[in-house]
Amino acid sequence: MKTFKVAEFFLDKEEDSHKIPLKDGLIINREDEKQSWLIELFLDENEELSIRRFHHVSNLTARIAITHRGNAPAIFSVSMRDIQKLDHGISVLFDAQLRQRRNDYTKQVLDSLLKEGLEGEELLNTFTDTIRKQLNMPGK
Repeated sequence: MKTFKVAEFFLDKEEDSHKIPLKDGLIINREDEKQSWLIELFLDENEELSIRRFHHVSNLTARIAITHRGNAPAIFSVSMRDIQKLDHGISVLFDAQLRQRRNDYTKQVLDSLLKEGLEGEELLNTFTDTIRKQLNMPGK
């Protein structure tokens, strides 16, 4: 098993994206035949109500920046397993399946834009804007 730090965590439900404010977080690659992962997030206790609304929702997508906030997110299908109260916050556990590696997403975006016929400066600007929006990063 390999463990990594969760730098940023977004839950996507239909067309809405929700940035989950973290105190800390870990993501564990179980390295099993199912390619399953376990995610544990540590949140302020005042986030409990907002995260509970996802407790029984199926087909959740999580975009997770691993190790550093500037890293492109890996895309996972997640389901919430448990929420536990701690002395200074809450712990939220998710079971996860890797859907898309970070590099796969950028290749997919670039391929899509090339198929639209974009090139040169227009391609570069549109690609940059698309990736920045996906990461919820502000423009220059």
